[in-house]
Amino acid sequence: MRISRRYQGFAAMATALGLALAGCSSSPVAVGAPPAAPQLQLGSVVTAPPSTAGAAPSSCNPNAASLAPTAADANGPTLQEIRKRGRLIVGVAQDGYLTGFLDPSTHQEAGFDVDIAEQVAEAIFNVPQSQVQKYIQFVAVTNTQRITDITSQKIDMTVDTMTITCARLQQVAFSSVYYEAYQRVLVLADSGITTMKQLAGQKVCAADGSTSIATIENSPDHPVAYGVLDFSDCLVALQQNQITAVSTDDTILAGLAQQDPNLEVIPKLTLESEPYGIAVAKKATDLEEFVNGVLANIRANGTWERIYNEWLGPYLGQTDPPPAQYSD
Repeated sequence: MRISRRYQGFAAMATALGLALAGCSSSPVAVGAPPAAPQLQLGSVVTAPPSTAGAAPSSCNPNAASLAPTAADANGPTLQEIRKRGRLIVGVAQDGYLTGFLDPSTHQEAGFDVDIAEQVAEAIFNVPQSQVQKYIQFVAVTNTQRITDITSQKIDMTVDTMTITCARLQQVAFSSVYYEAYQRVLVLADSGITTMKQLAGQKVCAADGSTSIATIENSPDHPVAYGVLDFSDCLVALQQNQITAVSTDDTILAGLAQQDPNLEVIPKLTLESEPYGIAVAKKATDLEEFVNGVLANIRANGTWERIYNEWLGPYLGQTDPPPAQYSD
C-alpha cells in the first residue's frame, strides 16, 4: 500500500520515531521488527575509522560504472535463484522520510527508493503493481551494513540513497545512476548560518559509512564530524541542540525538514554531487544488467517521473531522470 506524501500525524511522531530507530542490530532486521542489539546512546559520537566512502582510483568514473542490459540477462542464474525463492530481498532505510521509511500507520515501507525497488520486483516476477508486495522483502539496513549485507548474501540488492563511488565499486556493483542528489546542510531556521565557514569547530552530523561524513571530515572549514547510525539520530540531536547542523543528501534533508518546521536547508549551499545507484553483488552481473533494463524502461515510459513527482518533486523541484551511462 502506498500512502500520501503528506499523511497525517507523521511530523508529530518524528522525535519518537527517531528515538525508536536510534540503533540497529549488526545483522539485517526485517522491516518493522524491533532492534535486537543495544541502541546507540543518542548524542554520543560513534568512534570509527576515517571514512573511505569517497576514496577513488583516479581512472574511475562512477557515473559510467554499469553494464548495459541484454536480452540474455532475464534468465541468468541470480534471477533464477530469486524467482525460485519467490521474493526479491532488498536493503532499505526505515527512517528516510520521502526516500525510504517505515510508515507507522501501515508498518510498511514507503518512499522514492521503495517505489524504485518495487519496479524491479514487478519486472522480475512479471506481476502487476497491486501484487508486488507479495514478491519483495524489505530489510532495514544502516549505512555501514549496505555493502556487507550484499557481500554476505543476506540481501540481493540495496536501494537506499546510496552514492556510487569508486571505493564502493571495489566491493559491489552498481546500476546506472537513477537519481542525482546533492549534499547540502540543514540547520535551525533562526541560526543565522549561511556558510560552511560558520560551522568551523561546530558539530555537524551525518551517518557513519556515508559519503556525507567523509565530506565533513575533509572540509577545509574544519567542522567536527558527528557520526551516528541513522539520520533520525541527527534529527533528534539537532532538535536537542546537541549539534549545530546536519549535512547529507538533499533528498534526506528534505524529509527531515518536513518533520520539523523549525529546521531549514541552507539556500544555495551545495557541497558535493551524489549519484545514486542500486547496489548488487559483483558476481550478479545478470541482476545488474536486468536492473539497468528496468531503469531504462521507467525513464522512457514516464514511471520515473511519476515516482519522483509523488515523493521528491514538491520539495526539490522539477528534474529529469539522469541518462544512463554504461562502461561496456
